[in-house]
Amino acid sequence: MRKVGEGWGKGQQVAVIGLGEMGLPMARNLIGRGFTVIGYDVREEACRALTQAGGRAAAATGEAVRGAEAIVVMVRTPAQAEQVVLGSAGVLGQARSGAILIVMSTIGVAAMRRLGAAARERGCTFLDAPVSGGRERAEDGTLTIIVGAAAADLAAARPVLEAVGSRIEHVGDVGAGTAVKMANQVLLSVSLLAAREVAGLARAEGVSSERLWEVLRTCTGTTWVVEHWPTAAAWVDGYRPGTSLDILVKDTGLALDLAAERKLPVRLLPLTAEMMAALTRDLGGVGR
Repeated sequence: MRKVGEGWGKGQQVAVIGLGEMGLPMARNLIGRGFTVIGYDVREEACRALTQAGGRAAAATGEAVRGAEAIVVMVRTPAQAEQVVLGSAGVLGQARSGAILIVMSTIGVAAMRRLGAAARERGCTFLDAPVSGGRERAEDGTLTIIVGAAAADLAAARPVLEAVGSRIEHVGDVGAGTAVKMANQVLLSVSLLAAREVAGLARAEGVSSERLWEVLRTCTGTTWVVEHWPTAAAWVDGYRPGTSLDILVKDTGLALDLAAERKLPVRLLPLTAEMMAALTRDLGGVGR
């Protein structure tokens, strides 16, 4: 019998649970690589979009994962991930022993480790594999995938990961991938908050934001936010609950939880988490 992960190619079955802003384009790229993709999302329109792309929509998580050789979970929150994976009709209740479970959601280190332990007890391979790059890179298949897993498990899952990302960065065992993703989210949040403040400084002296970013992109203080200001500014100017700013609220909160668990002497992180939450409240969201 062919071992899971060996001989991946046309027709091999991958389940994708969560067909949102990131999950749907990832599913499309898997289809483009010749995998048979069965997906599930609670939103009917997302399931229809998968079908239109050449995949098959399931009526429930269990139906999607039954028989799949690899399962990608791309939901929003820790609670959603734990329900999807650990629920009685969820992934581990229905997946076959030996399946590869790849959790690509950003759900915090503690939750990721709980899922990894449960997957191993069920006899499944497990990867902690959050991603960075946003929707545009999800559509292009050029995401950075930050992997916490045993080296052999990463090797087994690599054909699936290569269908959705161009950089696969192995940083340690389960939990390490999420820790690195937390670091990215904190730096991104700090940069966004700082950019909004320095834009105000420049405007006070008659310098437009556009001219400010044009100059700063050539300086030592530049960041991804500065270099992609139209995108980052839209997170604030076009804010809607559940979009990028709310994700940063969630992720800085998860980073703060990790720091508390490890008793780390952090000072900037609590302020960043509170400022992100306050920003969404000011814009009409609920914060953390």
